[in-house]
Amino acid sequence: MIKYLFLFLFFCTNSFALEKWIVNNKNSSVNFSIPVLLAENVTGNFKKFTGFIEVDRKNFEGVANITIDINSITTNYDLDYGDLIRSDVFFNTLKFPKASIKTKDFLINKDNTAYAFAAVNIKGNEKDFKIPLSYNLQGTNKAIAKGAFTFKRTDFEIGTGIWANTLILKDDVTINVTLSLDLVK
Repeated sequence: MIKYLFLFLFFCTNSFALEKWIVNNKNSSVNFSIPVLLAENVTGNFKKFTGFIEVDRKNFEGVANITIDINSITTNYDLDYGDLIRSDVFFNTLKFPKASIKTKDFLINKDNTAYAFAAVNIKGNEKDFKIPLSYNLQGTNKAIAKGAFTFKRTDFEIGTGIWANTLILKDDVTINVTLSLDLVK
């Protein structure tokens, strides 16, 4: 009898358990671009970030948290403006070394798409976004999730003083994220 009770509890627990997926940085990317008037757009990425996603596929729910190391930023303008980008004018990496994306709600659709209702925190400023995502399972223990969204850099004080002006360095920042995910067993 105890054996059957144990089996029942095991199957019930597993059927309602969340799947936890961790970000595999080797095959993941966090890229961005910012339009510039009469010059090459600023493009770049962050080399260091961590994160996880917990998913209840039965109920189409989940949570996700990504933390980005701002000091790992690289851009096509690093040679001329690398120190400025890391300074208090743009990212102030000494005071704000991390940025984060944390979901408040995570809606998974049946067609391999999802929406993350997330709080994005950069330089201590937090804004809410609805981020459309797509995902593909690759076997039973790997997945790829992709998403993109746009925000106003001035909402996060990225560019202060004369750089707050959006005439030359535009206000829209487009973020493209590709996450390679490994299932935690």
